[in-house]
Amino acid sequence: MIYLPPTGHSVVLGTAGTGKTVMAMLRARYLADPSTRGHGPVLLVTYNNALVAYIKHQQGKAFAGVRVETYSRFARGYLKSRGLMPHWGAIAEGTPQRSIIEESLRTVAAQYRPSSFFGRDVDFFKDELDWIGGMGIADLDSYLKVDRIGRGTGLTSSSRTAVWRIREDYLQRRNKAGYLYDWHDIATAVRQQLVSDERSYMYKHIVIDEGQDLTPEMIRSLVEVVDPSGSVTFFGDYAQQIYGQGLSWRACNLNISKEERFADNYRNTAAIARLAIAMSKMPHFGSAYEDLVEPIAPTAEGSPPTVVKCRSVAEELLVVRTRAAALSQVNRVAVLARTWSDSQRAINGLRNARPLTAGLNRWDDSPGIFYGPYHSAKGLEFDVVIMPFCGAKKVPLPEVVSAFGHADALAREAKLLYVGITRARSELIVTYSADNDTLTPLLPVEPGLYVTVTP
Repeated sequence: MIYLPPTGHSVVLGTAGTGKTVMAMLRARYLADPSTRGHGPVLLVTYNNALVAYIKHQQGKAFAGVRVETYSRFARGYLKSRGLMPHWGAIAEGTPQRSIIEESLRTVAAQYRPSSFFGRDVDFFKDELDWIGGMGIADLDSYLKVDRIGRGTGLTSSSRTAVWRIREDYLQRRNKAGYLYDWHDIATAVRQQLVSDERSYMYKHIVIDEGQDLTPEMIRSLVEVVDPSGSVTFFGDYAQQIYGQGLSWRACNLNISKEERFADNYRNTAAIARLAIAMSKMPHFGSAYEDLVEPIAPTAEGSPPTVVKCRSVAEELLVVRTRAAALSQVNRVAVLARTWSDSQRAINGLRNARPLTAGLNRWDDSPGIFYGPYHSAKGLEFDVVIMPFCGAKKVPLPEVVSAFGHADALAREAKLLYVGITRARSELIVTYSADNDTLTPLLPVEPGLYVTVTP
């Protein structure tokens, strides 16, 4: 995969642990090497800031000519070069964006008869607006015709029309509040500017890592920003798709005659891989997607994953902190939970724990404790992964169930849990409190996949 032709488009699909990030790094190095025919400046794009820090740590001097950044950083930098990105306050996100969507939802709902549709959680509508922006859908007619991939229960034409009206009101309110973009339509702004940009191409080659989590519009913009005589290489794993929900590289303007696939797992032990494979075969996981790669378990056996059934939350926290502190003396240990607050709660009191935050600028590869939500660990690996609070009342997250319904929530949350589990190289510990909860239904129940113990 490293030495694919330095022209045209290539897609490389692989399951967790196949070394996609390493291949992406080496591919970028090869394309930037002056001895390579058709070499030139390379942009290596990925979704996650922690992964950017990790890649930069691994690069060294041999990677001169390779720029590594998230798509959001690339987009902001490009729009700034066009005079369209103020120093701060241009992008609607978080609570301010949610408040604007809530206002738009109330405004449009008041124009209809009372309906349970408008009583859905605001996250449902935010997700739909994000999907529209990420697909680059520009008008109602296109939205009514498009196949809404990634949602278990489709929307009727009248519901889509209502959503479109919410979107129009949202854009008006967002602009009035001074926001030029949000994170899902910023790629469309990049594409619009590229049409009239007469400057020379910034990059000869672009390598996309964790591409399954970039929207079609993001990837289209990357295709359009690269020199036509150069190349675009897409690395992805649709079993780990936690953002675009069911979207395929086929919707991204990539011109591919043949995709390359990797199924051999070089990261996890066979015991951990068997659990991950069993998860990927559960009905709610989405195995019908044509881009899913069937994993092949590694040969190194290792000890089976451990599920710790605790009597109380207090006991669970004690187990997590005690095991993390002991194992981190000689291992890189990740404490991964469903939310940031839960991961912080789990490691509270442990010294020198390193957060996998968006602001992470430097990667430390020495033994110790890392912590964050499942998605913050995308593309990374650790000797030991500890996953607390894996009871049914926490995973799937109740807010996600409320917003999307039980079936869609299972599909979304299963891939997040899969990401966390497949970060573990040699040891995996899952905990939950049995005083008023049961183990998450997202884990398979076949015997032999893990051992259940009590403290």
